[in-house]
Amino acid sequence: MFRIQSGDVYGIEGRVVEIEVDLIPTLRSFVISGLPGPGIRESRDRIQSAIHNHEFQFPLQERIVVNLAPASTEKDGAGFDLPIALGILARSGQIEFQGEAWGCFGELSLDGRVRPVSGTLGIVSALIEAGISKILVPADSLGEARAVAGARIEGVRNLSGAVAVITGYAEGESIATLDRTPSPRLPDFRDVIGQKQAKRALAIAAAGEHNVLLVGPPGAGKSFLARRLPSLLPRLEPAESLEVTRILSAVGRHDGRGLVQDRPYRAPHHTVSWAGLVGGGSTPAPGEITLAHRGVLFLDELPEYPRRCLEALREPLEDGHISIARSGCSLTFPARFILVAAMNPCPCGFATHPRKKCRCRAERIFQYLDGLSGPLLDRIDVRLSVEGMAGDHLLSAEKEEDDTPRLRDSVERAIRFRSQRDQHFPNRALDWESRQRWARLSDQSRPLLLANAAELELSTRGITRVLRLARTCADLEENSEIEVRHLMEALEYRAPRGGAGFGGWLADR
Repeated sequence: MFRIQSGDVYGIEGRVVEIEVDLIPTLRSFVISGLPGPGIRESRDRIQSAIHNHEFQFPLQERIVVNLAPASTEKDGAGFDLPIALGILARSGQIEFQGEAWGCFGELSLDGRVRPVSGTLGIVSALIEAGISKILVPADSLGEARAVAGARIEGVRNLSGAVAVITGYAEGESIATLDRTPSPRLPDFRDVIGQKQAKRALAIAAAGEHNVLLVGPPGAGKSFLARRLPSLLPRLEPAESLEVTRILSAVGRHDGRGLVQDRPYRAPHHTVSWAGLVGGGSTPAPGEITLAHRGVLFLDELPEYPRRCLEALREPLEDGHISIARSGCSLTFPARFILVAAMNPCPCGFATHPRKKCRCRAERIFQYLDGLSGPLLDRIDVRLSVEGMAGDHLLSAEKEEDDTPRLRDSVERAIRFRSQRDQHFPNRALDWESRQRWARLSDQSRPLLLANAAELELSTRGITRVLRLARTCADLEENSEIEVRHLMEALEYRAPRGGAGFGGWLADR
């Protein structure tokens, strides 16, 4: 019997699967056991054709038995094609492995080419953690695989190349041919005319990773502004880059050419299903909130999303992860993202418009806003009314200076200032127990906070989030103490007063 190590992806994590191959001198057959899924059961013809087309001999007089261990867990996918083929060749005496045991994975085409599979980063990590020191991967995934240190990793393009590497006759593919293409330029604020307050609010959101709600009539620029938030966010740290790449690789959305450097931006349509948004399925798969991990999740037309979907966001917004349980398993996916939501104040969109009259009846507005529960809104720190620019002002406005460098610089300085107090996580994650260190209020700020908390009937969570938001406003000025102006700005974003615009809309609910 011959054994070779391989792996697959369960959720977003890799797991090791040991492949056992044996030949029994009896009637010809090809059996794969160990709870294989449809993708594995269909591999038999691919493997036989690949072996034949590379001038090896497929055993015709023996019973081929392949076991995927552990046999108690279900497995699926085409990544076991290459190790099964190598196992058959080794067990039939056609090749001999050199040195230590190899781990490998990859899909085989009929002509023997090795195709990439989803989850390369997770599988390689799992094999290295299991003590495998030499790993064969598809050549197109080599850049991604070598992002994990601790093993000799070789890329191969076909079955003959894999045989040449493991028998010691050749080296694998070079990574020099797999240079990553430059990332496209992110939308920034160079095309945004006016909207000073909105730009300031988005800079605060980027500096502290605060959630944002933009409310305004159609065409005011809510989506236009939201798409530009990623341009203010810092580049991914190495550990964050590894996390994001692992997720995208697990769902087959990564090109295999190295680690992702840009923060994700996801904007699912309001017709998205519950499982599509938060994750699910018989074997749970990650949803949009996990694909947005360490980045931005933009929900346009927020009230149009099913209430069940919106309520499912409450725990991820608070905890940074989502746990999905099924009868046979329970998986936890990371989901730490900045939520940017946009909405009209009413179904027709003109409830807060200064000139157009709202045509909606009271019950229709109530039905439209009914999906936005208090607990969900309580988790959104920055609430802003966005008003459109009049046509004459828009056409006559001179081209303004691009605010992106200034805003990005202020965000970077705030993050550096935050790190000086030995805080290496965003302000929205500050805990109440350590408030003596981060929530240092000036003498005038403390009574102001208490008075507003009583007047606005802020919850315990609301008070904590106001302080976190004020802390970010102070960080943007590199001020170690929360002054009155920081607190007032935080209160205005967090709990806007009545009148025209957002505050009036909120008060009328």
